Amino acid sequence: MKIREMYAELLEVTRTVGIPVRKEKGNFKSGHCVVNDKEIFILNKSTPVETLASIIAQGLANHAENIHLKPVVRDFIEKEIRTLSIRNNFNLEVKY
Repeated sequence: MKIREMYAELLEVTRTVGIPVRKEKGNFKSGHCVVNDKEIFILNKSTPVETLASIIAQGLANHAENIHLKPVVRDFIEKEIRTLSIRNNFNLEVKY
């Protein structure tokens, strides 16, 4: 599945689970956040679609077990969860 198709599938999943998505222009980073105890995705229109798909997949990690997903979408979400886990566990110490 091409990345634009995956992005569209992930947006559909956000609608299924009831998480709003706002697409805006501006000088900010796209992300998943919680405002007043409600989840939301804020996506910068200038962010590459590959990055947007990754952000949405990682934000849907807690919802993936509770809903029916196409296997390719589930695999993509799981891959992004693993990538995030590796990134968070990677500790680089720089000494001068």
